Amino acid sequence: MTDTVICWFKRDLRLHDNAALARAAALGSVIPLYIVEPALWAQSDASGRQFDFLRESLIDLDADLQKHGARLVVRQGDAPDVLERLRRDHGVRHLVSHEETGNGWTYSRDRRVAEWARGQGVAWHELPQSGVVRRLAGRNGWAARREAFVRQPHVCVDGLRFASGIESDPVPDAQYLALDDPCPGRQAGGRKAGLRTLDGFLHVRGKDYRSAMS
Repeated sequence: MTDTVICWFKRDLRLHDNAALARAAALGSVIPLYIVEPALWAQSDASGRQFDFLRESLIDLDADLQKHGARLVVRQGDAPDVLERLRRDHGVRHLVSHEETGNGWTYSRDRRVAEWARGQGVAWHELPQSGVVRRLAGRNGWAARREAFVRQPHVCVDGLRFASGIESDPVPDAQYLALDDPCPGRQAGGRKAGLRTLDGFLHVRGKDYRSAMS
């Protein structure tokens, strides 16, 4: 028997260089989870075009997981409630995620998740994924810690074992969440689309960037 571990995807919808997924894989059989939170999408800074981008990213992530014999588990609801159902149904003892740099709503939600984890004896492993350094009393030492983080080698995610038989909700569309602001020219979601956009900038669109930017 191995432990069942939730890898909670948030703003890190990729398998490549994903430290949270690598940590989860080292702890046991992984439930790759994304939570669609209606209350988040009801905030004033949410939009349909953002959700459309997210939806494409989830579909792309699920396709990559299928190459490893797994599917993305999507659940809708309030995060502590979703996590508690999975803990109760599948004996989860570990939750792994990246730290989220978001708005006040996500910060408050994460505090509630931390309270749930403490109350249920679930170890929540939060890993940084950017140069943001939390819980510093002052700026001294920030730059060195930031540079040390961004210079780390890519994380190799291997030895993946996935929990089986986990039911998933369908990925809703923006209209389901009462979000309707189509943007035909927006950037497409998903790692593959992101790599194409980066490649286009590095080799075509960014050719004169340094001199033309001003």
